Amino acid sequence: MKEEKELFSQFEELFWQVTRSMSHVWTKVFEKHFPGSQSYLVFMLERRGLTRMSELAEALQLTPGAVTIASDKLIEHGYVEREKDEHDRRVVYLKLTEKGRATMDTLRLEGRKTMKDIFSHLTENDLNHLIDTFAQAEAKISTIRKGDLK
Repeated sequence: MKEEKELFSQFEELFWQVTRSMSHVWTKVFEKHFPGSQSYLVFMLERRGLTRMSELAEALQLTPGAVTIASDKLIEHGYVEREKDEHDRRVVYLKLTEKGRATMDTLRLEGRKTMKDIFSHLTENDLNHLIDTFAQAEAKISTIRKGDLK
């Protein structure tokens, strides 16, 4: 039993090191174009599409002022644009431009290339095993989250 605990401790330590390091790698790739909170804003807009600035602030746990500052810089560089609500001119939406989408695609390809380099030693069987393992872990996490919502 002690051996199993040591094995899991070793896995846990390596898991945290790899996930932190991979997060740093991806951040480094994206921060070339989208520094700081800009990257989170662009990710959210890519996922959600047209989104109210107030919703972005809430979802990203940023102040409305921080969202305005980040979006102003993104707008200045042509990655994002503002759109006013037709019925309520006080409501402002943000959306990615084609340039923003294309830049995200390019950065994602660069990140994937780096990730492939890091994991180039894995065989097809290794990858399949990792995919299965992570899919099972994600399913358990999803179940736990659903339980937290009740």
